[in-house]
This record gives sequence, C-alpha cells and structure tokens, in this order.
Amino acid sequence: MTVAETPLAPFGPDIWVKRVPLRFFTFPMGARMTVIRLPGDALFVHSPVKLTPETRSAVESLGTVRFLIAPNRLHHLFVGDWAAAFPEAEQWGVRDLMKKRADLRWTGVLGDASEPGWAGAIDQAILSSWFQDEAVFCHRASKTLIVVDFLESAWPEDGWHYRLFARAAGTWKRATTTYDQRLTFRRRVKLRGTVRRILGWDFERIVLAHGRLVETDGNAEFRKGVAWLRP
Repeated sequence: MTVAETPLAPFGPDIWVKRVPLRFFTFPMGARMTVIRLPGDALFVHSPVKLTPETRSAVESLGTVRFLIAPNRLHHLFVGDWAAAFPEAEQWGVRDLMKKRADLRWTGVLGDASEPGWAGAIDQAILSSWFQDEAVFCHRASKTLIVVDFLESAWPEDGWHYRLFARAAGTWKRATTTYDQRLTFRRRVKLRGTVRRILGWDFERIVLAHGRLVETDGNAEFRKGVAWLRP
C-alpha cells in the first residue's frame, strides 16, 4: 500500500494542502505540501512536492508564487524545479541545508523570527538538534501550525513498512516525535523554551508532512506530542 495522491485542497482560510506518495529509504511515508496565500495574492509554498502540470495549474490559480520554503535539510527535493518554473520567487531554507544544496540560489536563511515578506501573517520558530534544524510555522488567519519531521504519525491507511516503523518509533496513531529524533535534541533547555513559545501561538489545526492532518484541538494535540520533553 502507498499513500494516495490528493488534490490541492483548502484547509482553512487562505491555506491549502496536497499529499503525494513519497518513499524515504524503503518507507512509503508520503509527503505534504502547504500553500498559504498572503495579502496581495503572494503565495508561500512550504515543502514543495513534485511540480506536475496539474499541481502548477492548481497553485497558479490561487495567486503568484513568491516564497519557496525548505523547512529542514530533508524537505528540499523539488525546490530547484519550482525555482526554475518561478524564477521571481524567493528561496528560503534552514542553515544546515545551505551547504547540502549549494546548487540552489538561496535568498536567505530561515531564522527564529518571521521574515518581512510574511511577518504579521505567519509566525516562525527554529527547532535545532545536532542532526538538523526545522523551521516551524503558524498561519494566523487559519490558526494552523505547520511541521514536517518534528511530529509524525502513521495510520492504518499507510503502507505496512511505515506502520511497522511507527509502532517501533512511537508514532503509531499519534502525532509525536520519533524516539530516535528525541535523542538528537541535546540542548533541551533551549528546545523547551522554543516549544513553550509555539504553545503560546493561537492554532487549532496542524499540518504534518507525514501522517494525518490534525483538524481540531491542535494546540492540545501538540502539547501531547511534546509531553516527552516536559515543557
């Protein structure tokens, strides 16, 4: 069983999501892209997926692609294709991705505060481990938190390989940090501070790159997902 591709669909005011099949090593985890429309019809494209003609048409119907976001060192595979298709768009990534993808024309490094292009519409924070940084975002208008690998979940509709992994990793039927990822966070005091700041944001939904969308009680679900950290 593999993750089924979904159309680009609304997830709240001025926010859309699309899920596609994607394997990580042998695991059919799937991946999810988020598109946010900012004031003035500028589009913030988070974790872009493969740019097919259908996907391009659906995105272009919403506005003008202005920002391409690679939120960690693993979610970057299709940024180059999108940059070629939308040469006027800015490209933003986390610091530890810059050397890995030196072939891309990066506009800047995502930091612990929102960039001017989306400040006021999207909150932003960086979760840092020895393995990678992850930029986490919160779209204010739709009250939606957006994460990629910090929280994951697996469900019966996922492939058996991934279901088996999730049972061992602690993410079976719940959105949380995998056991192996938890070991990479060594600066726990700083991490707790960032997590507390995220919990202070006003969100009711969560977009996960891997797993089901959280459509209600998002803040409570996030709190349960980070309970291992005791924030």
